[in-house]
Amino acid sequence: MARALKKPGRRQKNVRSKSKQKGNSDSKTMLLSSRSPFSVQEAYKTLRTNVTFSLPGTDCKCIGITSANRGEGKSTIAVNLSISLAQLNKKVVLIDCDMRLPTVITKMGVNAKEGLSNYLSGMISEVPVVRINNLGVDVIPSGEIPPDATTLINSEAMVELVKLLKDTYDYIVFDFPPINIVSDAVLLSGVIDGYLMVVRHGVSEHKKLNEALRQMRFADAHIIGVVYNGKSTDKKYYKYRGHYYRYEHYYKRSKES
Repeated sequence: MARALKKPGRRQKNVRSKSKQKGNSDSKTMLLSSRSPFSVQEAYKTLRTNVTFSLPGTDCKCIGITSANRGEGKSTIAVNLSISLAQLNKKVVLIDCDMRLPTVITKMGVNAKEGLSNYLSGMISEVPVVRINNLGVDVIPSGEIPPDATTLINSEAMVELVKLLKDTYDYIVFDFPPINIVSDAVLLSGVIDGYLMVVRHGVSEHKKLNEALRQMRFADAHIIGVVYNGKSTDKKYYKYRGHYYRYEHYYKRSKES
């Protein structure tokens, strides 16, 4: 279990004990593991390698995962990238910042009612980190759905939380809500070292993707790559239970592109 993380100077109230939990083994969650097909493991190794080369250095790295709209697979990418990084014996914490429609706890089989929203709103003073034993990943669940998630994300408490976590972890992975729905992801562009944009074949629309990228450029967000999934079979793609993943470097283009 990861060591307790407590916010300095805050009175403890409604603090729950952190528990060790096992990840959900249900194949429907598509969790990366040693039992995953070889091609799947190699796909995520490629993604992991490209991410680590895009963010050199030995200090803690903050990686933001987002998409233009819902249904493009961002949470699955966030979960499995975290697992893949942990397989390098790195200390990884995954934060579910999609507080309006969270899915991380379902995918990872986490049983937790309190989480990020409870901590940022001051309801609890201990950072609600849950250790997923068999995956080697720590998770901060989204918590109870707040009335104004954007205000919590854009708070000094969130910035202080990131600083606190950097003392413990090698990687902090953020699962953000889609850019075109709410602005939460770009609000933390000042602390995120690199963003991955997830797009899905047959779902993502060029116009909506461009709008999301425009918003990210406006916020000076550092986009390090695009994860493209859902494409039909091709030697450049890796099949995973009917889905395909490919990592492509993102290069700055003109506004007309």
